[in-house]
Amino acid sequence: MLNPFRNAIVGDPWERPEADVGDIGKPAFEACCTAIATTLAEQRTTSVLIQGDPGAGKTHVIRRVRAHLAQSADHRLRETLFVYVRLLTTPAMTWRHLRRRMIDDLLRTTPDGTMQLEWLVYRRLASPGSRGDLLDWWKHELRGGLAWDERAFANALAAALRRLPGNRLASLNLFHTLDGEAQSPPGLVQVLLRLAGRRELSLVRAWLRGDSLTSSDLDKLGIAEDPLLDEDPEYAAREMVLALSRLAGEKMPMVLCFDQVEALETIPGDLAGFVAFGAAVSALHDETTNLVLISCMQVSTWPKFREVDYARLAERQADLPTLGRSDAMRLIQARLAAFPSYAWLPPETELEPVFNEQGEASARAILNKAAELFDRMAGPDRPLAIPRESFLQQEWDGRVDGATETIAQGNVDEVLGQGVPALIAAARGDWTPRNGGGRDIDFRLESEAGQIGVSLCNQRNMNSLSARLRRLASSTAGPRAVRLVLLRDPRLPIGKTARATRRRLDDLTKAGARLVHPSLEALQALEALRTLLADARSGDLTQDGSPIGPQTVQDWVAQNMPACLRKLAEDITGSDSPSDRDARLREDLLALLEERCLLPLEEAARDLQQQPSLLRELVQASPDLAGILEGPPPVLYRLVPAAHI
Repeated sequence: MLNPFRNAIVGDPWERPEADVGDIGKPAFEACCTAIATTLAEQRTTSVLIQGDPGAGKTHVIRRVRAHLAQSADHRLRETLFVYVRLLTTPAMTWRHLRRRMIDDLLRTTPDGTMQLEWLVYRRLASPGSRGDLLDWWKHELRGGLAWDERAFANALAAALRRLPGNRLASLNLFHTLDGEAQSPPGLVQVLLRLAGRRELSLVRAWLRGDSLTSSDLDKLGIAEDPLLDEDPEYAAREMVLALSRLAGEKMPMVLCFDQVEALETIPGDLAGFVAFGAAVSALHDETTNLVLISCMQVSTWPKFREVDYARLAERQADLPTLGRSDAMRLIQARLAAFPSYAWLPPETELEPVFNEQGEASARAILNKAAELFDRMAGPDRPLAIPRESFLQQEWDGRVDGATETIAQGNVDEVLGQGVPALIAAARGDWTPRNGGGRDIDFRLESEAGQIGVSLCNQRNMNSLSARLRRLASSTAGPRAVRLVLLRDPRLPIGKTARATRRRLDDLTKAGARLVHPSLEALQALEALRTLLADARSGDLTQDGSPIGPQTVQDWVAQNMPACLRKLAEDITGSDSPSDRDARLREDLLALLEERCLLPLEEAARDLQQQPSLLRELVQASPDLAGILEGPPPVLYRLVPAAHI
């Protein structure tokens, strides 16, 4: 028998709504609806703060708002753009995280086959300031007596584009000018042109997210390299988020939902995450006219914000109270309504343990207790309670397996930026993680022995990477107590043709810097670690209704740390640096295996102009670099995590 109460945590508001009790959380839901109506009527950005204890249903209210917009009879509400942002980020990457999450949701395919951002472009094309082949054709048809209607044209355009073959789309000038393009970066206009024509969609997504693209990929998009993206990627992300918001403008409001705000305290006692997020919300509030900013946080979190930022994110405030006994039964009955064959209700007396002295409990605690009682009723085959250690191991394994998509190359900076400090803290060594230390230093590690500055160098564009290495060399020149560690995705080898980049990398390594390639297994484990800790900080990591705190997670990781993470921690904090020759050979071998995947050791040695014995020694000393099959003949192969097979 399926247990109707098992899914007590709403992980994603884009999921299909489950049984809902409209009166539960109604004030918070109505506050959101009022804010949306105000933005539509007055064309000004508004904000709502939803507060509640863990498990009170904050994310559930967000999902209810999204479903309300999607199902509304009012076309203005149906067309409202919706973006959901879990604040799983660091202070130095707040705007970049917002940009990525915004693009991910705006490019999410809707039930009618279009994407939210695509529909925005259609609406802009239908506006008076736009000119293009299809628009001119449509206006020509108006001479036959048709009335002009922007929404009707946008719908007709969407239908026409879906019918046209790709070669015909490519030949169309969809817009000579786009309404609102004067206030948009030129690169954005070019990318939106390709989006409307459904061309180069993977590159369009990557560019919009702020991922580093090679020169050849930029040429395909007809876009020049953006020096701002290299010099100040956080400011570049800020400008892109604001540009997209303004492009929507009065045409389409956009709801931005920020969840798990309390998870911003990645380092206990450090409020830098709240300062960075508060500043971002203030900028969005003051520099746009069409946004609805909804923030969800625990009651204990709001005092950590500066007063000016709190005022902007809490124009309206709604508290989610715990539930009494009657609401608890209504919630249980609503879940059971989806299973009409289940003629069962839990005895009210057996629900009593979840209620406090005031007769109240969180929705999550009620559902977890109902799930336990349902299993007991279902018979002897019900799942048995498992020890805390086993529960955490199951959670860990599931998150590692699910990390394959998350560690796509565009997300590696976030995985490393949060995951490595969490790893260092859990490893319980002499090193303490600290937030940034300069434009190109993403975070620092401190101990009595000195400091380590860590720079994330995951640019695919060699010009961008070379510029970063040049700045690092300039900023760290001279006597210093700071060691430099460069972290780079192993799927991004620096080829021999990138001579300037290699030269600058050689100069840095000769000066004591260390280039570290985390293995793909380590990246997956870092993703599991950072998501576990974020859920623990937000109260969303529970076992049988009992929350598991971040310290418990850190203790468990310290005792059960996989070998790939222990090696990564040692590679970052250890004192021995690889020789210049080994560093170059590692890059050459990574590039060769990325291209060939599998080849005999002798052939690899010939290609790299090295002795086979030297290559074998390097691989044996670095088991995360490549695999070797002894043969005969011995064969080298590119490593792939189990979840990729």
